[in-house]
Amino acid sequence: MLQEQSRLFQRLLFFADAVVIAASWILAYYTRFEVFPLLGIFSLPEWLPLSRYLSFLPYVLILSMLVFWASGLYVPDRAQRLTSLIYTVAKAIVIGVFIVAASLSFYRALYFSRLHMLLFGVYMPVLLVGLRLLIYLVLRNGRKQGKFLRRVLIVGAGDVGHRLKDAFAQYPWMGFDTIGFLDDKTVEGPDVLGSTQDLARILDEQDQAGKPVQYVYIALPISAMDRIVELTNELSTRLAHVCLVPDLFQLDILNSRVTDIGGLPVIHMIDEAPLDFRRAVKRIIDVTFSTLLLVVISPLLLLIAVAVKLSSKGPVFYKQERMGLNGQTFNMLKFRSMPVDAEKDSGAVWAKPGESRATKTGAFLRKTSLDELPQFINVLKGDMSVVGPRPERPVFIEQFKGKVPKYMLRHKMKAGITGWAQVNGWRGDTSIEKRIDFDLYYIQNWSLRLDVKIMLLTLWRGFINENAY
Repeated sequence: MLQEQSRLFQRLLFFADAVVIAASWILAYYTRFEVFPLLGIFSLPEWLPLSRYLSFLPYVLILSMLVFWASGLYVPDRAQRLTSLIYTVAKAIVIGVFIVAASLSFYRALYFSRLHMLLFGVYMPVLLVGLRLLIYLVLRNGRKQGKFLRRVLIVGAGDVGHRLKDAFAQYPWMGFDTIGFLDDKTVEGPDVLGSTQDLARILDEQDQAGKPVQYVYIALPISAMDRIVELTNELSTRLAHVCLVPDLFQLDILNSRVTDIGGLPVIHMIDEAPLDFRRAVKRIIDVTFSTLLLVVISPLLLLIAVAVKLSSKGPVFYKQERMGLNGQTFNMLKFRSMPVDAEKDSGAVWAKPGESRATKTGAFLRKTSLDELPQFINVLKGDMSVVGPRPERPVFIEQFKGKVPKYMLRHKMKAGITGWAQVNGWRGDTSIEKRIDFDLYYIQNWSLRLDVKIMLLTLWRGFINENAY
């Protein structure tokens, strides 16, 4: 129910923002063409009627709202911090104003006042943020006075139950008031009201006191499924909303989410990240960045190719089978750093300090990571991303997957040229366990901002590394 209410609120906010954008566009016109001339500032090079600007308002509205929607501004999230909310609004506005201004500049049949666009870019964020601040203040003050509150009882005083309570306390303007816990194992403490056997009694006491419990959150481990069923049946005779927050911390979880198939709820526990707008942006960044970089460094690539060709007989590029997203294998490109028959007798060997198989040119390319540059071609082909867990050879994966816990989880994201583990020094002959920890942290905390951070750190300390050989 909360999700449906939140969606309704976001849809109403969507239309309210459209009104704000229209008001900002018109207000900017009157300020530029009516107020400023009366004040004798910013003389008019050309006066244009309001009707001319209004004719373009539908285009501005459609473009702005599309940008706002794509920026995630209307994703239902009651637990969003005020600071992050303002940041999200500001980011969407900057992108929206830039796109609107850039697109209008291509329309040569009508002169658009740059000052009008500047005023529009000022009024719109002020009014949009002001609208949200007003809603936030009304809700917060109302809930401090006891209005709009939703009283919550949490069944389960374990880690999940306490994290749930902490989340409610962290966002007081959400209006959730936790009255306490019920738990069969932990029956002592100021917040523990009793065991799960006391559920009916607690609900009746709250009803009689005129403070009914609106929400019961069941936060028990999945091993207690029989008890969860009993509690759900008991609560079916009550008016309280019942929410299940299963304790899954004893399980390995990656990219978890809840979907449904034919009305059946499905919890995704280990899965690749779903394709969304941010993933599409990541792919656009990969293609754009790789294309520009390959063009810029093309003279360097040619120079390296000549050096490799002169260093020993054989092709310039070396193709090596690697495993990427969801276990799909591909041929990763590198500048050849060893003689063609280097692994003829030894087979696949893990690179170690004092590596002697590489040519002199190859040793330099490895030390400076210049041998990795052809992998931007893999990025253009879609085999890799600029940032992601480094792909490994299948022959080594067979050795690691049974010995290193959670090793295969790193294949739930597209492999990358650089990654969080690499910029933190975990590359070459270093701890595989530590590398996996950093890879999983990246997957679980991925964002476009983190990608940019890793790219910058790669420029700063990722190319030349003591563990690169």
